[in-house]
This record gives sequence, C-alpha cells and structure tokens, in this order.
Amino acid sequence: MEVIADNTFLSGSTWLRGDFHLHTKADKEFQYSGEENSFVGAYVDRLKSEGIGLGIITNHNKFELEEFKALRRKARREGIGLLPGVELSVNDGANGVHTLIVFSDNWIEGGHDHINQFLGSVFVGKSKAQYENENGRTNDNLIETLKKLEAFHRDFFVIFAHVEQASGLWHELDGGRLIDLAANPLIQKYCLGFQKVRTAHKPGEKSRSQMKEWWPRYPAEVEGSDPKSLEQIGKGPATYVKVGEHSFEALKFALKDAKYRIAQELPKTAHSHVNSIRFEGGLLNGVRVPFSPSMNCIIGIQGSGKSSVLECLRFALAIPFGEKAQDKDYKNDLVPHVLRSGGKVIVEATDRHGGKYEIHRILGHEPDVYVDGSPRSGISIRETVVSKPLYFGQKDLSAAGKGFGQDLVEKLVGENLKAARQKISENVAAVIAASGAYTSLFTEIEEKQERETELQDVKYRLEQFDRYGIKENLEKQLEFKSDEKFCDTVNKAADNWAVGLGKSIDSVDEELTGIEVPTSKANQEFLLRYSAKLDALKKNVEDAREVAKRLTDLKAELVLLREEFTGTSDSMKNEFAATERELLQSLSDQGVTSIQPNAYVSLTTRKRELDAEIGELAKKTAKETARREAVANAVTNLNQAWLDEFKNISATLDTINQSQKALKVEPLFKADKAAFQAKLENLLKGSGIKKETFQAMAAKYVDFAAIYKDLEEASKITKGKSDAFKQAIWDNLSEVLTYQVPNTFEVTYHGRPLKSHSLGQRASAMMLFLLSQNENDLLIIDQPEDDLDSQTVYEEVVKLLREIKVDRQFIFATHNANFPVLGDSEIVAACALEDDKIEVQAASIDSRECQAKIVRIMEGGTEAFDRRKIIYELWNAEN
Repeated sequence: MEVIADNTFLSGSTWLRGDFHLHTKADKEFQYSGEENSFVGAYVDRLKSEGIGLGIITNHNKFELEEFKALRRKARREGIGLLPGVELSVNDGANGVHTLIVFSDNWIEGGHDHINQFLGSVFVGKSKAQYENENGRTNDNLIETLKKLEAFHRDFFVIFAHVEQASGLWHELDGGRLIDLAANPLIQKYCLGFQKVRTAHKPGEKSRSQMKEWWPRYPAEVEGSDPKSLEQIGKGPATYVKVGEHSFEALKFALKDAKYRIAQELPKTAHSHVNSIRFEGGLLNGVRVPFSPSMNCIIGIQGSGKSSVLECLRFALAIPFGEKAQDKDYKNDLVPHVLRSGGKVIVEATDRHGGKYEIHRILGHEPDVYVDGSPRSGISIRETVVSKPLYFGQKDLSAAGKGFGQDLVEKLVGENLKAARQKISENVAAVIAASGAYTSLFTEIEEKQERETELQDVKYRLEQFDRYGIKENLEKQLEFKSDEKFCDTVNKAADNWAVGLGKSIDSVDEELTGIEVPTSKANQEFLLRYSAKLDALKKNVEDAREVAKRLTDLKAELVLLREEFTGTSDSMKNEFAATERELLQSLSDQGVTSIQPNAYVSLTTRKRELDAEIGELAKKTAKETARREAVANAVTNLNQAWLDEFKNISATLDTINQSQKALKVEPLFKADKAAFQAKLENLLKGSGIKKETFQAMAAKYVDFAAIYKDLEEASKITKGKSDAFKQAIWDNLSEVLTYQVPNTFEVTYHGRPLKSHSLGQRASAMMLFLLSQNENDLLIIDQPEDDLDSQTVYEEVVKLLREIKVDRQFIFATHNANFPVLGDSEIVAACALEDDKIEVQAASIDSRECQAKIVRIMEGGTEAFDRRKIIYELWNAEN
C-alpha cells in the first residue's frame, strides 16, 4: 500500500471544509466532457481550489469502486480526505427520500465491495439501468433499509439530503411520520445529519425550530454542493468540520459532537499560542512536540517525562515559579537534568496577530527571540509573543498558605505592572539620592567644624610669626604661591570645559546625522520649513566645533602661560632661599630658634585652603532645610507610586473578580504588619528592644516613612533604647525609607477564606477561577487533577474546557483520562522513558494509535478497559 505523508494534522485536530454531497462522472447526472484520463486530476484540483479538505462521494444509487480508489489516492497527495458513500433513493414518502449513506472503510477493504452488495439487496429485481439515477427507488422504506445495512455488520451512518426540497426528508414526510421516525432507535443511532437546512422558523410549516420539537436528538446540519459538473463542486454555503484524521471514525465522532466540531463559518484563532517545542541535547534530544492552539494533553506513566516537557516549556518562556510554588527545588533541578550541559530548547509560537517567532534558550542562558531566522532584542516573550501565560505546577492549585495570594496576583497581574514598577524604581532612586544627600549633610557639618578648629590653630600660629615681621619679608614668595594656585584653577576649568564640550558636540552630531527628513505628500510644505530649521541646527553644531577649536587654542595658550610663570617662579627660588636664610639668621641673632620661615609659607597656604573649604561647606550646610524637604518630597512621590501600583492591581482584580462569583481576591494596601515588624526587628537586632515594642510600633505606624516623620515620638516607644533606635534609623535611612511594606491579598471562596477549605475544594476553586481568566492566552498546568475527584474534573472542569478552549490554549500533563478523552484534546502527546532517553509521540485523539496509547496508559490496557465497561454496563442494567 502506498504511504503518503499528510501534514494536515501536524497540530492535531484541524478545521476542514467538508462537502457531504459530492457526485462524480460515474453519476448519470454529472456532465464531464474532458479527457477520460484527466478526470481524476481535474476533480481533485477543483476540490483543492474550493478549499475542501474532506468530502463524501455520494453518486445516485451507485458506487464505482475503482473510480473512488483513484480519486482517494490522488486526493491524499493533496491532503484531502475522501470517504465512500452513496445517495440512496429510499422508497418512502410521496416521491422517495434521498438519503446519503457514508460507509466505513471496511466495506471496501481486502478487495471486497460490500457497498455494491448492499445496493443489489435493496434493488432486488431491478437492473442497474433502472435504478442508477436520481429517480430510482429502493424496494424498502427507511427503517427496512437501515436494517439491511446493519445486517452487513460494518459501520455506517446516514445524512438526509436537501431535506427541504423535493425528495428531501422534511418535504416528503408529514409531521406524524417524522415524529415516529425520530423515536425509532435505528434512526437515533444512524441519522447524524440534515443537509441543506435553509428555514430557521416558519409558523405552521416544517423548519429548524419545528423539527427540533419533533426530533429531540436533532442531528448536525451540514452542507454539500451536490455538483452536476466540475464547476459546481464547492458551490453554495460551506460546512467546517474539526477532525484529527481523514477517517470515517473521525467524521462520525465530529457529527455526534456537532456543537463543538461542526461550524458553518471557519473558526479563527485570535489568541497567541505555542506551536511546538523542540530539543537539542539532553534526554529529549531531537524530539519535537507539536501543540494545537486549543487543548493539549501530555500523558505517560509516572516518571515518563511529562513534567520534563512542561518544565522546559516554562523555562523557555521564562515564566517564573512564584515564591510559594510547591516542589520548587525539584522543578529547579528538573530542567538541568533533562537538558544537560549545553542543552537547548526551541519554542515555536504565534502572536495574536499571526506573527511567527522562535524562542531559543540554552541551559544557563537567557532566552533569545528570533523573527524570520534572525535574533531580535527587546521583544517581550510574555507580552508580545505569548500574551500573559500562566503556569501552575503539581499541587500549586491546592496551595493556600501565607503568601499564596501575593503569588497568585503576581501570576495574574505581574505583566501589567511594568510601567508602575518602573515608576517605583525611579522614585526609589530619588529617595536614595535625597536621603543620601541629607545624611551626608551631617558629615559635612562635622567636617566644617573640624576645618574651623584647624583654622583657629593656623591663625594662632601665623600670629606668632607676624610678631617677628616674617609676613613682610616673605610677602613676595607668598604671592607667587597664590598666583600659582590661581593659574592651576583656571587651567583645570578650561580643561574640563574642553572635554565636556567635545563630548557634547560628538553626541549631538551623531544623533542629528541619523535623522532623515521623511517623504510626505500630505505635509510637504511644512516639512520643507522644518527641514530648513534642521539644517540650521546642524550648522550650529559646526559653529560649536569652531568654538571648541578656539577653546582648545586658548587652553594651549593658558598652558604656555602657566609654564612661563613656572619658569619665572623657578628663577626666583634662589632669591627666596636667600631671603629665608637672611630671615633665619636675623631670628637667630634675636635668640629665636623655634620659628622656621618655610613653615610660615606652608601655614599661609593651608589657611587659604581652609578658608575655601569652609566657605564651600558653609554653602552646603546652609541647604539643610532644602535637603530635608527634598527627602520629604521624594518619600511622598514614592508612596504615590506604590499607591498607583496598588490601584492598578485593584482595578485588574475587580475585572477578574467580576468574571466569576465564587472565588474573590481582595487587596489590602501595606497590610502585611508581620513583614513590617520583622523588618524592624532585623534593623535593631541585638539592641535589646523587646518584641512587644516592635509589635506596638508596627501597629501604630503604617511604614518607616511614618516613623521618620514622627521620629522623636516613635523613639519614645522604645523607652530606654531611644538613642539606639534613632541612630539605627539615621544609619539606614535610605534602606528604611525605600522599604515597601507588602500589600496583602485575601483569597476567599464562597465568602470563606480559601485556606479554610479542603484541598479538593481549593484545587477545584482555583481551577475554575483560572479557566475564567480570558486575558491569559496560555494556561500550563502539571497534573490539574491533583486533589480533584473525577466527578469534579468532568462536571465542572472538562465541560467548561470544551466551551472555552477555542479562545485560549491549554497544555496539561495529566493522568486523568477525562481531560484528553472527554475534553476532546486536539493533541495528545504520549511520553515514554527508555534507555535514558525520553520519547514523545503526539497525534490527534482521532488517530487510532493515539487512542490505543490512551487506553494502555490511562485505563490500564484494553483488558482492564473492557472489563470495567462490562461491569459498568451490568451495574447500569441492575439499577
């Protein structure tokens, strides 16, 4: 048998356009004038051009096996599925009822053609020429026909064709007969569709609304083009069917699950999602796991690698655990164990606008985002690529201890707070700068006092020199020293100006060079005027370069003058030395030997230095009030930034809380008194202050800023430790003023604290809560069934998942068959650990191989599954 690769279902169950009523040239009503050998290719080309992915060949009272096989073979190469069928004119009603019968493949396997055997049985006594047309009728009515089909012990189902038109079921049968048919077990079992329903409601006449009253098990509504030529293939409205393979079984299940698998318009994927994860190196080397945009389940026995795949996905997307995550050490160690040194994870993803990305992350490195094969910096994975993904590991759903609310809020809201937290960071820096400047003031006051004390001593010593007339004798030497200082000050200022101006010009020049005037038809005249100003701005840069050049020349001239002065000063050294010797001799003649003339020069120079330093410190210390106010303003701004963050959180939580009524998350601003008290205790560790004192202080003040504003009164609470307390605040002012007393989050379920509920109730509440959050495009949970009973999983969780999975992506690792089977998972990935390597096989739940793995892994194998089925059926019969 020819094996043909079909990429249609690489991402699991997929929406395909279905045509449930196709004719071919084997039908007498079908007109084809082309080459005989070209028909198959032309027919499949037409299916492809019309976007038909799954069709049923239903010729009038006829099935041509060889033609069907040729069409199917060609269609498979194009990723199109064809199923065998027939449009049977059943002898019922006034003019017969056209019934589309769809056959499973075992009707035509092994070289057999049981379809034509069936046709022979319902047209006994008639030649093919008499019945192989749309007007030929069987010998039996609908019920008898279904009985004859059953007698072949091969699967099939029926769809009633063009129900409102001539030879259609609704048109041909009256209300009483339709009601009787609807109650018939054979009809209930095999009738899976009405084709070409057009009338929604028409009082007193047959319509959709009327039929739903008569036909409680109302089947799927489908479309079929009923073509009489190639050109008519695909005409009319479309029907879309979600299947995981081109098989009879997949289509049959889709029709039985019409609410979720049949649509009249192609469903669109508007949410961001992960397309796949693949691995280079480690235990998963070479493995690629595809994901559907909807629901994905990873299954396997204990230790098979399910959690490994999820943790590597979390690692690649850089989703944090949360501070209160369960089994954190195990999860942290799992990724290095799986990837090994140099291992790499690659995630393929699609954003909300259909943009394609690859996220590469090597063990030990940060993730890199690739667009069109090239790395792109600055792209936020959890905002731009996959919007607001949520991750919960094993047992995380049932956690409810201290800090759980904070963790939950961070997961739900954290990505929305970047702007607010950037503002907080800026204000924290402002408080640190202001408080640092303020506390440094006290150091400067001490320095000023030290300089003033030294100055008094210098002045006194100089007075001693002045008594002997030393100042007059050394005045010339002192002036030289003073003038040297003046020259050095000017030269330093010129040098600083030249360096700063040069850097500024280079920076502006680089910035302006990169600016190009845009082309704009709408604003051409305005841009011409604006461009002229830009040219003038660039001209100013050139002018500035001339100023810089002149400044460089002046600086060079100043250096030459300073060198000239140095030369003059050097030439005076002998004169100064001679003067000092004469002065020293004169002092010696007077009997004064304790005074050295060169010390007078040093002291005079030091006096000038001290005068300058004290003057500068006086300016700084005079700003004490301004600096104190700067601290107060910075603290106020920081507190407002914290409040803005809290308001942002509160607004988001209001929206989240309104999306469901059971679980509520209520925020409280700066309410974590225990954390505040712990910070106080740590700050004053070893001070001897009692715990009760810290409790009292935490109860009275909302944060350290409040303590700082009321420091004298606050210190009184510590009684005998007042000075130590104030000193600790001053020594750590920046730290304490920027300490954010944590907000608290009270999580309640049906009005009671979540932590007061049982594990199962907590897990159930959290699961339903998370499923209600439609702002998060991806939800990853490792074993969501932990602490949930099977009834809750199905009744509350899985049923809801079926409704919402079209709008969000879910990736679960699970041991509970309810998730993949009753949740109708689009992709099921089965993991197995063999020889220190994890193997993963992923497919749609419609595939036989996937179904077999589910039965073996999740139900204990076919024998166990069948045994339970028998027991359940016995119990059901007895009850």
